Formats: sequence, structure tokens, C-alpha cells
Amino acid sequence: MGDALVPDAGRPVIVGEYPYYRADPANWASNLRELRRLGVDVVSCYLPWRFHETGEGARRTFDFTGRTDPQRDVTGLLELAAQAGLAVLLKPGPFIHAEVQLGGLPDRLCGPAHTPYRGLGGTVLTSQDKPLPSLLDPAVRAESEVWLRAVADEVVAKAAAPHGPVVALQLGNEGMAGEANLPVDAQDASPAAREAFAHWLTGRGLTDEAALAAEELDRWTSGLRLLWSQWCGHAIVGMWDRISDLFPAGPVRMANVPLASTTGPGAALDAWAARQRAVRGSRHLPGHTEWVGNPARDSAAFSSHLTGMLLGGTDVAEANWGFTWTDETFAQPRTPVFNALLALLLGSTTVSVYTACAAGSWGPLVDMDPEGLRAEGVDPALHAPPYCPGAPLGESGTHNPNAQGLRLLAAFLDRFGGLLLDTELERDALVLLDRALPEAGAWQREGRTPLRELADAVQEQLRDRGRLIGLGWLDEHPRPAAAGPAVPVGVLRAGHPDGPRTTGELSLAAGAPADGAVAAFVADLASGGAARWTSEHRRAVVLSRTGPEDVRIIGGFNPTDGDDRVTGPEGAWELDLPAGSAAVAVTRGGTLLGWAATPAPQAAAPAALTWAGEKADALRVAAS
Repeated sequence: MGDALVPDAGRPVIVGEYPYYRADPANWASNLRELRRLGVDVVSCYLPWRFHETGEGARRTFDFTGRTDPQRDVTGLLELAAQAGLAVLLKPGPFIHAEVQLGGLPDRLCGPAHTPYRGLGGTVLTSQDKPLPSLLDPAVRAESEVWLRAVADEVVAKAAAPHGPVVALQLGNEGMAGEANLPVDAQDASPAAREAFAHWLTGRGLTDEAALAAEELDRWTSGLRLLWSQWCGHAIVGMWDRISDLFPAGPVRMANVPLASTTGPGAALDAWAARQRAVRGSRHLPGHTEWVGNPARDSAAFSSHLTGMLLGGTDVAEANWGFTWTDETFAQPRTPVFNALLALLLGSTTVSVYTACAAGSWGPLVDMDPEGLRAEGVDPALHAPPYCPGAPLGESGTHNPNAQGLRLLAAFLDRFGGLLLDTELERDALVLLDRALPEAGAWQREGRTPLRELADAVQEQLRDRGRLIGLGWLDEHPRPAAAGPAVPVGVLRAGHPDGPRTTGELSLAAGAPADGAVAAFVADLASGGAARWTSEHRRAVVLSRTGPEDVRIIGGFNPTDGDDRVTGPEGAWELDLPAGSAAVAVTRGGTLLGWAATPAPQAAAPAALTWAGEKADALRVAAS
């Protein structure tokens, strides 16, 4: 994704969110210039439909030039971004979330006149205690297209790359309406959605199944449920396609899919994985959002990042750089830098800073309804200005602590980002997964699914034995033996557990608990060879990448509340990693070129690197 956003960057790209609809227009120019100085390459912006819509009924129109309110002057904002040397990623929704009332949708779409977004079990998806509409409802779809065409014609067409600053468009938001990691039975099953599902089935010659699509869930066959698991992804991608077709050529099309919790209810990880068949097969660039906790402090969140990026292969589209609702450490640079370094080591070509500016100037069209928030168990005080209080830049131009982290990453990527892009993740073994397993597992409600057990096994092997198990999809590697470098390759298939056995393969009953079989299979697969590193307390882990000219990049991560030390082969290097810290070293031919580490909180010990018996402080990259 990084190369698509800024083709000549030659390194991973930094994307910083700027919520202009929350900032005084008098501050836009100076904010954008300062974000560029802090290292941001691309500024991203949601466009709230409800904020730009003016008038009623036949007089309804949109303001993108500031004729009714200077804060609506998106065309002026794009000119300022170009003047600051920033490319632009626009995110017009139609549903954007972004802590905007009703996710940016007009009030009229969230009332009784429109079909609500209702899951198979009858649960309605809400925002501020109001029902969100089904975006597949023909009336809602028609209104959405009016909004999107206005953005296309009045904003994007005039500023699209290669002649303008708009280099990319985000299609939808976390699916259609933030559901891309929800359980499969929570996805839109409104009458319009069921009709679309039946049409999809009919197009595949499955007329009997199509006839059942409108029936109650308890009448669905197991086969129809598996098809629904697949359809969940196709429904989302179909909406992305329709949005994309409304916009002019030039900007690349991207989408954001949330990482899934490996411990979440409703087989959330399997539901996420089931949608990947369509997501990875789409014509758009998929990225991911990181709202699954704090991997610098929580092993479950670390596992979500590890599994999601190994199996999804996506770049970071949105990462927390200052929301402190559940964890105040996001306002300190150690946490967002830890997460960014983890993503870079796992292969992301982007760094996301959401948001890059803590803005505090917005009105009632944007502000969320306090009573609606309370009805959903949310304290309205959490959403008081400024938005994202720990962001690197304050709207007034002040630098918050996270500015240090942003400058550090920019300096590190300027020096070593090109080498990072030329490397590949080192794996000790590779497991290829049959898609039928998570498609069935998405309906499993008892015991660990095969994918859930696989995610746990990958984390355990990395932590306890210093071995990284790569993940992939079986249908993307029809010849498993040629799936990658010379490492052991194992296959997890859906099939009869007591059927004929093939070396390096494990057959599992689809939809049944794994009961330890996957963990044992992975342990046996990874049993050969020596570990490339060891840790004193089995807290910290190491990820490494290799590239041409004997380049090796070593990343150490300690996602626990205790200190640890990791040591390379034969004591070639040592990393002292305090709780919640990370460090990345860049080497060529065994020589240390430089390294960076998460900034230490006040009165806390910093990460330390010893290379070839010598302290490496002189080669540590500092914030520019």
C-alpha cells in the first residue's frame, strides 16, 4: 500500500489523520505544515456526509467549498495539503464511524422510514442507540450514491492524482458499517441483504439453497451456513466495488478491515478469516485497523496482531496514537511506537497515526448525542474536546509527547526504510490453512476452533521456543512444498480426522473443537533446528527479516508487565527490554548499522542493545 500511496518514497509511508471537521479552519494551514515537518507523508480525512449536507427535501445539496460554513471547505483543505507537500487519502464512507454522530449518516436514514441493519439472530446494529440502516436497502443505497457522486464530482475529480493531491480513496469503513470483524450471524440479514444473498447463490447455480435464504436461521442447512460465511465477505466487497465505480480513475482504492480478537466471542477470529476469501480476492488494496487492545501490554492483543498480519498480509490503515479511553499509555510514545515497529517487522509498508492532530472545534452536527451514548453504556465525557487528546500535534500547534514518537519513526524510516522494504520475514515453519475450517468455525460456539488453537500455538511457539510459524491459505499455495523458503510446511485441512493420513497434513472435522490436535501438530512441525534467539524469562519475543547483501533486521518486543533480556546466537547480541518496550536493529554482514527503540517513560529504564560485546548507544536513532 505504501508504494501505491507515494510511489517514489522508497520506504514505508507515514499516514496521519486530520479531522478538519473538528478543527478551526484558521488552523488548517499551520497544522498541515507542522504535520509534514513531523514526518507525515499522506494526510487522511473522513468526510462526514451529515456535516456537508445542507437544505431539506428538494433543496438538499452539499457544501464542499465553505459557502455556508468555512469548516466545510474541503476543496480549500486539499489546496492547503498540496501546498504543505502532503498527499491526501479521502474517506467518504458513506458510514465513517470516526466518533461522529450516527457515523456521519443523516438522521433521516436512521429512523423507521428505512430498513435497519439486522443480523440473522435479529440483533440490530446501532449507533448512539439508534438503528443503523441496511446499506443494501435500495432506498438507502440510492441516497448514498447521491452523496458519493457529489464527493466524486465536486471534490475528487478536481483534485485527483496524478495532477492533484488525492492519491487514494477508502471504500466504506471497516466493511460496510464497521462489521467486518463481527460474528457472521451479526452481519446484515435484512430483506435486501437476504435477497442479495439469494441472487449470489443463484448465480452459482445453487437454486435450492437460494430458496432457503429467506427462511429463519434454524431452517438453514449446515451447507447454507458455510455459504453465508463466504457471502459475508462478498457482500462487503460488492459494496466496495459499487463505491469505487462512482469515482474517477487516478486515486488508488483501499479498504480497511479490523483485526479480530483471538479471544473474542462468537468465533470472531474465524468470522474475520471467513471474510478474507473475498477481501483478498478483491480489486482493492486491503489494510487493517488495530482497535483490538494494546499489544505492548496485553498478550491477547499481541496475538491478534501476529495472527492477523501473518494470515491477512495487510498494511496498517488505522492505529491509535492518542485515544486514552481504556488505556492512558496510548498518550505516551512508547505504546504507539511499539505497535508501529511490530507492524513494520510483520511486513506493513505503512505507519498510521490516528489521529495526528488533537482537534477541538466542532459543532452539533458532528457531536454525538450524549443520551444515546449513555444508553449504550458510554460516558459522554470521553468524547469531549479535544478529539484524540494524546495525538502528536495539538490544534494550537503545540507538540504532545507522541510527537517525539512520530519524529523517531520518521528518522528511522528515512535512514533504514528502504532496507526494510527489501527484506522478508524469517519463518521457521509454515502452516497452510484450508478456508473451509474458519468458514465452519465461524458458527462454532463451544471449544476452541482450529484457527483459534492455531493462533494460540503460533504465539506459544514464538514465546516459549523462539520459533516463528508463518501462516498462509492453502488455496493460494496449491503446491505446499513450494510455498516459500526451505522450511517445514504443514497443512490443516477440513476432512475426516480418522481418514487416511498424509505426512505433514492434519485433517480436522469442520465446525468441531480442535481439542489440542492443532497445538500438537504445530509443535511437531516446529521441532527441528535451533532457535535464533533465547529469552531469560520467556516474556519478550524476536521477529527478524532478511534481505539482499546479507541485510538482517532484528526486532525485539516485550508485550508483558515484566522486564526481559533476549540474546542472539552464541551471544552475538543482547537486547534488554523493559516491560512494554520494543527495539529494532538493522545489520549488514553481521555489522550493526543502527537501531531504534521505544522511548522510555520518565524514571523508567530504556531498552538497551549490546552488539559484539559493546554497548550500541552511539548507533541508536534519535528523534529528528
